Amino acid sequence: MEEKILLDLLYQSMQDSAREARLSLGRPSSSATREEALQQVAMLKAAKDRASRVQK
Repeated sequence: MEEKILLDLLYQSMQDSAREARLSLGRPSSSATREEALQQVAMLKAAKDRASRVQK
């Protein structure tokens, strides 16, 4: 159990460090839910399909 807690704490620390690095570079932190990510993928795929049909 202690090993899992240690790994969780290390993972959280790495996430915090990455967030701080992004902020220091002027990039806001972004987090999307799985549903939002799937919606974005579907939207991009639809746009790609439309673009390929227009080019033909």
